[in-house]
Amino acid sequence: MHEDERSRDPETRAGMGAGQVLVILGLILVYGVGGYWFIFEIVDDPETPWFIKFGTPAIVIGLTILFLSVLVQRLKAAKTDKYTDVED
Repeated sequence: MHEDERSRDPETRAGMGAGQVLVILGLILVYGVGGYWFIFEIVDDPETPWFIKFGTPAIVIGLTILFLSVLVQRLKAAKTDKYTDVED
């Protein structure tokens, strides 16, 4: 079975889709919980300078917004990709 034929196999496509969903969900959970914990550990510490207390949450929130916007953009692009079924 050729590689292109395997990628069209329904079982293979379902496995790839499930794997991608699990990886994305895992990243969101770990990143979300880790970011939440990290932010509140820094903000609650009275020894932390003010610019770290404001800068760290800004970075984490900014990266989250960027990640989500790129994820949404890629998902929209995958639905309308005209080169999906193009072969060499």
